[in-house]
Amino acid sequence: MSLSGKIAMGTLRMITKIFPKAKINITNVEDELKKAKVYNKKHKYSTPKSRKVLYKEVSIAGYPCLIIRAEKRYPIKDKAILYIHGGMRNSWKEELVVARGYSMRTGMDVWYPVYPSATEVPITKSIEVIYAMYRKMTMKYGADKIALMGCSFGGQFAFEMINWNNRCKTPVGMPAILIALSPGGVPETEEDWRLMRKYAEKDPIINIQAMELIEDVCVSFGEEIPGHALHPIEEDFHNAPPTYVYYAEETCAGNAAAYVRAYERDGSGDKMHMHIQRGMMHGYACIPIFPESRRAYREQIELIHGI
Repeated sequence: MSLSGKIAMGTLRMITKIFPKAKINITNVEDELKKAKVYNKKHKYSTPKSRKVLYKEVSIAGYPCLIIRAEKRYPIKDKAILYIHGGMRNSWKEELVVARGYSMRTGMDVWYPVYPSATEVPITKSIEVIYAMYRKMTMKYGADKIALMGCSFGGQFAFEMINWNNRCKTPVGMPAILIALSPGGVPETEEDWRLMRKYAEKDPIINIQAMELIEDVCVSFGEEIPGHALHPIEEDFHNAPPTYVYYAEETCAGNAAAYVRAYERDGSGDKMHMHIQRGMMHGYACIPIFPESRRAYREQIELIHGI
């Protein structure tokens, strides 16, 4: 573990010990939805501005999707990245800098869905909106020219694109590659819950209670939610593309074994490349600050250029 990583993790642990509310946590579903409602209202979407990239906005399924293109790099026009931000609230603005970075370093268009959050609509609606955007991309670039990416809850949604495509009546092609950064998911077996609780002991950011109540948040809209929209082990990963997963030793890594088992069950085991990095934090692989994250980031850029 690098010295800078040790310092960062030590600082995070100190901050969350002094300020427990700094950790991602859900203690009461009703309170969480009330807080989310206030947050979502304050963070409504508005077209962003930047001197580093060009933003084009399109509307798909009634929701905006940003197409991000780096200005100072020769564009690669026949390939693109679908980057799905994380969070269960309207946190679209928080990962714009990450999406911009992938565009600037690859020269590709990055499609950035501003989808309805899982604290506003049933999670199936969120998935359907993102899938509509993926379908639109396949019409423009071809599925084999698309890199599918997502971080945290967005990483979970990235896996859902494979699952949803396998289950829908009119599927499109699979993407060339899937890169999931600290993807979420709700364990289904006690074995996986034990693994998640073990990892949660090392996580300075996400409390295990948040993971235990995510399903309750998602079903609070009164609609039946299929298990495959929440539980990795229930997803359909037949014909999955090469898949690269970057976890830290973190709470969400409790899903790692379930994702691996599901891929093996569906005949895609050879496509799964699972990495769990010691001494790092949630989402480390999309922020090239530490030696560990820079290595993971460089690998991602090389993989994307290879499609």
